[in-house]
Amino acid sequence: MAETGTTPAVNTAPRSNLVSGQFINIQKFHVAKLLEDPVGGTAVYDKPVSLGKVLRKIDIKPKTSQAELFADGQSIDTATSTASFDLTFDTTALPLEYAAYLFGHKMENGVMKAEKDDTPPYFAVMFQSDKRSGRKRYTKFYKVQFTEPSETGNTKEESVKYDTPTMTAKAIYRLSDGCSYAKADEEAEGFTADTAAKWFQEV
Repeated sequence: MAETGTTPAVNTAPRSNLVSGQFINIQKFHVAKLLEDPVGGTAVYDKPVSLGKVLRKIDIKPKTSQAELFADGQSIDTATSTASFDLTFDTTALPLEYAAYLFGHKMENGVMKAEKDDTPPYFAVMFQSDKRSGRKRYTKFYKVQFTEPSETGNTKEESVKYDTPTMTAKAIYRLSDGCSYAKADEEAEGFTADTAAKWFQEV
């Protein structure tokens, strides 16, 4: 882990020639249900739940728009806005209990029922990216809503092939403080072991 030191203020220039290890793995997929998100107040979450060893791949795509202002025959200004983030999760087969929890369905006596008025709740989503150097980066999206996964099924053939689902989700900004996500890195200046220890214990 990086040595503890004074963390640079927001938007100040970092020192030159910083280096980051390259990513080789993702793991520790956790979610925490968002219970309250009052405007200007404090967001409240349920206890984080580990989904176990299900995460195979994550794709994060910001929904960004950009405007450009022209005057006197040239561009004089630009404005950029990121409205949300589209998330795609390739996973192993999800236990039905987790599917019901994420998509807002009822689960009783081993049976999940999806009804027309079911509404997926919002969650915080947390995961860990491992680097070749042995260091780690931690990611947390604060307000995410999942959609039903796409699934395929194939008959058994001569060569064994796994059928795995893909979930999509949208991450937006919290009403309470306008935050969308946070990242922490063991190679970043000012990082402490306490940050890593608490990352999956609370939002």
